[in-house]
Amino acid sequence: MHRFAIVLPLEPMAVGERYAVRDWPLHITVMPVFATWASRAQLAAGMGEVAARTAPIDAAAGPAELFGPRHDTPVALVDSPEIRALHLLFIDALDLHVPTFRRPDFTGDGFRAHITATRRGAAEEGQPLHLAQLALVDMHPEPGQGRPAVVAVAALDAA
Repeated sequence: MHRFAIVLPLEPMAVGERYAVRDWPLHITVMPVFATWASRAQLAAGMGEVAARTAPIDAAAGPAELFGPRHDTPVALVDSPEIRALHLLFIDALDLHVPTFRRPDFTGDGFRAHITATRRGAAEEGQPLHLAQLALVDMHPEPGQGRPAVVAVAALDAA
């Protein structure tokens, strides 16, 4: 099984880019880390179908909060009905690939859209967000390849 995540980057990502988790570009995770037997190509195709039916999302960064088991990971919440709807759409669209979530309590009703601060920066409350791309990230590339890798991107382009 491979582990993947699907994110809405604040700035476009490119296929082949790799990031240490603490160095990720700012993004909103739409599909938290999940394991599946589906191939990258199958997941990329599903992501592309969803992207083609989804318009770019305009939102704003909300208040700061601390996440994580020790409540020491700074995030900016993002209260967006469109992002929540996109998350639920992915839950349905990828169901045929039987995703196993590392933290199922962070999906469905437990999903809270947020931007985690990294060494690259943090979102500030009230910061406008224009989200126009989805990225599929392989969270556990083949041995020896190291860091999580962007394996597919798709523009949000519904008219």
